[in-house]
Amino acid sequence: MRALAILAVAVLLAVPAAGPAATPLQPLVAGWEQYFKLDWQSDLRAGQPLVSGHVLNDWGFPARNVRILVDAVDASGGIVDQRIAWLGSTLTPGTRAYFEVPMPHVPSSAAARAYRVSVFAFDWVQSGGDHR
Repeated sequence: MRALAILAVAVLLAVPAAGPAATPLQPLVAGWEQYFKLDWQSDLRAGQPLVSGHVLNDWGFPARNVRILVDAVDASGGIVDQRIAWLGSTLTPGTRAYFEVPMPHVPSSAAARAYRVSVFAFDWVQSGGDHR
């Protein structure tokens, strides 16, 4: 009986997970564009694709735990890779932060032709009562 349970666990661990991993990530807050402004560019650094730019907090509250989502897209607009990067600092209203997101090389059959950048997630800091 114990051997059967071990075999069942081994089979479950060997099967690739389906579902969410195959679904492209989307920003967790719809309408994030009303709170933040982004500018970015792509370049090569030491032969590796790199997306860099700034995110501006254009709202009235400080934001922390800001995460940037970078989509690598092919010529037809399909997503070929995605990366999430943390800003690492609190953005007070009217301030901006610099980001760099290294992107992996993708096979030439699915080569990235462009990148899209969005704010994936963030937390508002609304009062002095939160002392983290």
